[in-house]
Amino acid sequence: MLQLAWGLCLTALLGWDSAVLAAKFRRPAAVFPLPLLCAAALLVYISALPGFLRAGVFVGVGALGALAVWGAVRLGRESVRQLTESSGLMLFLGGAALLWVVLFCLQPMFFQWDEFTAWGLAPKMVVQNGCLYPAQPGNLKASFTYPATSMVTVLFQPFARWSEWGCMAALDTLAMACLAAASALPNKRRMAGIAVFAAGFVLPYFFADTPAGSYAAQYANAMADLPLFLLFGGSLCLYYALGGQGRAYWLTVLPLMLLTLTKDICFAYGLMAVFLIGLDLWWAGDAPARKRFLPAVAKALPLAVAVAAVFVSWGRYTAAVTPLQETAASVGSEGLSYGAVLLGGVRQLLGIGREEKFAALMSLMFRAFFTRRVCLLGGGAAAVGCITLAAAAAWFGAEKGAARRRVVTAYLGLAFCFAALYLFHLILYYYNFGESEALALKGYDRYLTPYYQAWMLVMLALLGQGAGSRRGAGALCAVSLAVLGIFAGRGIPAAGFWSDASSRYTLRQDVQTKAAALNPALQPGDRVLVISQGDDATRWYYYRYELTGTVADGFSGRYTEVGDTSQREKGDFMNLVSPDNESLYAGDCTVCTPETLMAYMQETGCDYLLLDRSDGYLAQAFSPYFEGGLQDSMPATLYRFAGCDAAVPFTVAAQESGVAG
Repeated sequence: MLQLAWGLCLTALLGWDSAVLAAKFRRPAAVFPLPLLCAAALLVYISALPGFLRAGVFVGVGALGALAVWGAVRLGRESVRQLTESSGLMLFLGGAALLWVVLFCLQPMFFQWDEFTAWGLAPKMVVQNGCLYPAQPGNLKASFTYPATSMVTVLFQPFARWSEWGCMAALDTLAMACLAAASALPNKRRMAGIAVFAAGFVLPYFFADTPAGSYAAQYANAMADLPLFLLFGGSLCLYYALGGQGRAYWLTVLPLMLLTLTKDICFAYGLMAVFLIGLDLWWAGDAPARKRFLPAVAKALPLAVAVAAVFVSWGRYTAAVTPLQETAASVGSEGLSYGAVLLGGVRQLLGIGREEKFAALMSLMFRAFFTRRVCLLGGGAAAVGCITLAAAAAWFGAEKGAARRRVVTAYLGLAFCFAALYLFHLILYYYNFGESEALALKGYDRYLTPYYQAWMLVMLALLGQGAGSRRGAGALCAVSLAVLGIFAGRGIPAAGFWSDASSRYTLRQDVQTKAAALNPALQPGDRVLVISQGDDATRWYYYRYELTGTVADGFSGRYTEVGDTSQREKGDFMNLVSPDNESLYAGDCTVCTPETLMAYMQETGCDYLLLDRSDGYLAQAFSPYFEGGLQDSMPATLYRFAGCDAAVPFTVAAQESGVAG
């Protein structure tokens, strides 16, 4: 309940401060929730770099509170008017509050693998430890993820009490702030703002292909895809809402900086947003284009510098706190830099030394644009068709002159950036994936749909800005009704974030219960090798998330003689089998003996072994090395590793029933 109360109070504080700023600066109130929330998250980030994360949280919240008090004293009546008359601000407050209450009642849990490897694990570590995760021992490499989602989460969970549903609600609050920026219109266009907000809200469902009857977690997950889409699109919508003029223009830098800290690809997204802003400053004004070029560069360049600075700051930080880890940005098993990858990819695109795999990927990517479903109406071609129709409607509804040039510039600029992004992902498939995964275009939908969504959101925002005339209002009404109608007819999932999906969590809850019993025996710096016979890596990932200690990677292949690692390969989870039964389990199997297992633990500095599930092979071959022996079926047990030469190398430290004496 404390988590819900804090989330609602902080959301209300953001809403009131937005009304205060609107009263002070005479701008639409809906433009302010996004920069305010981004400013608070960036303040936490800056404070966390030298190790004062929690201080940064309370300084940020304190600043929001001080602004609220000042506004109530100095601009109280006008602030109330701005609050009640702004449809975008009221939708932000209502939408965020509704999501907080629904998620509190349902309390959904994480269930996607990447939430346990990075996107859910990172904010959990930040909330519980009160510092950025690279500075703490744990199950996350410094270069694996970026901190934006963690910074937003810790603002809404400052008391070191972690809740997964609270993380989801915090990111949804950021999403509502971005949608508010898209719907930021003068008060007399209230209905237009509502239409833009409503259509924008369903875009994550519209640009998806959720199978019938499956759980649709668009607003109930910790992945960076939703923040990526909305921060990219929201930054551009904020710029368009502010008109690119006056001091308020510089508020755009705040969501751009947070966008850059969202995901590794987001440095490119941040630069694309700056390019689009500069393009608009150059082509969409009233003065001749040749006279606008240098002023456009002068205004866009500081945004690019801010994006580059925050990107470099994260790399410098991870390199400083984890000097023994590989934290430099690289691609593929060969560790190539992005520059080398881009240069090599461009050469192959031009036909210089093109290899067979690259040629096959070119053909696959071309066909995928038409055949791989990325929206309710079909593939990428259908998605671009929908966006083009929305752009045409925005052009039709806009006034002649600068407003129409803005629509054309935005659409063509986004189309150009999409083509570049598409080719970049072709190159990444070649360099960053194994052949089987590359030729299957693994993650194709997930990598590209955030861009489609942001592109459509920008067109909706421009439609709303042109809704002052009857023609513009009609165009907006037609497009928003089409989006909502298609969603209602074909996209409403059988189970969405509003439904009870408790049956999905049976396996998670089993691991959670076991880990809770074993954690009192562990410290964060302890290294634990997890063995769960018959696992497909799911339980292993769950333990990485739930255990206090650091879960060590296992190995695959064959390792049957101590010192002979010629057939041993890097791996993560392990199913141990004997040399004469290498296909016992359907998943990966590791041929291993008791002697080589102990040698590997000593080699990698493991302190403990967690035996989650045993089987006949372990009970027969490994029992003499474990205190009390092993059985085919036994409770989850944590063993302390005493060394290869100990009389009993593995002694019981804890079992499901509690910590051993």
